[in-house]
Amino acid sequence: MQLKAVNVGPAKKVAWRDGVSSAIHKGHVHGLVQVGFLGLEGDEQADLINHGGADKAVFVMPEENYARFRIQAPYGYLGENLTISGLDEKQVCLGERLLVGSVVLEVTQPRSPCWKLAEQVLETSDWSSAAEFLDAYSQSGHVGFYCRVLQEGLLKKGDEVKKKPFEPEDGITRPKLTIHDLFLAKHYHRSEADWALLKQAAAHPALSEAWRKAIAKLIQQAS
Repeated sequence: MQLKAVNVGPAKKVAWRDGVSSAIHKGHVHGLVQVGFLGLEGDEQADLINHGGADKAVFVMPEENYARFRIQAPYGYLGENLTISGLDEKQVCLGERLLVGSVVLEVTQPRSPCWKLAEQVLETSDWSSAAEFLDAYSQSGHVGFYCRVLQEGLLKKGDEVKKKPFEPEDGITRPKLTIHDLFLAKHYHRSEADWALLKQAAAHPALSEAWRKAIAKLIQQAS
């Protein structure tokens, strides 16, 4: 696995919906980039309720998703901070660590796509509508994922990316929950297996607090 691009961007007004603020537009950074516990140096978030914070400090997108969703644009276009080759949401698990440069990341949750992503994609793609793209993106489960920063440090484009399994502090072994399966279970929950997965995720110490609360609410409503 390799870090193909490092992307950051400021929050700024966009043309959608009467000029809302968004930081989805990311540009490449060359050379060493400092990564702190709240994200990459030079990166901003416009919607601090749904983006940013320690649990969602870094957004990662597998490089292969650009071809999967017919996106012909520079990396960072999907709003990600790190574009990484050789990753797949069907193989990335909640709590796994990514070692990039001197930075250690921990996988905390899948991305939840929103209308801003759809508007961004429609600008330069052949998708006929925002609904068509969001349906295909969501139903695929290949949505990218967020990480918290366990160890601050430096990284740069071209760095090798290593993956390590989750290491629980309490010594309790947890089931492996992939980002792909977790996203589909939360957003579609069609079977008993989905509900079982959600209960396992809610008890997983690496899960972001936002998703823990959302899953707990789903389980409560279903009971």
